[in-house]
Amino acid sequence: MADRPRHPHKEIEAVVAEAERKGWRWRKMGHWGRLFCPHAGRDGCQVGVNGTPKNPEDHARQVMRAIARCPHGTEDGP
Repeated sequence: MADRPRHPHKEIEAVVAEAERKGWRWRKMGHWGRLFCPHAGRDGCQVGVNGTPKNPEDHARQVMRAIARCPHGTEDGP
């Protein structure tokens, strides 16, 4: 997390921090940023993280589900 800003919503920040522990990378794109899975190829997974979602709890769950669905061998992945 050294080079990214903290997310303004604690629920989403927790999910992003967990993704980083699993090897996902954050990059500034769009309204706040995008997470990229550890698979560096073209077919790697990615998920957008909104800076001001209508419902932060729901958005955090959406991001968490997208990370859990990644088939590219994260530490706790399928």
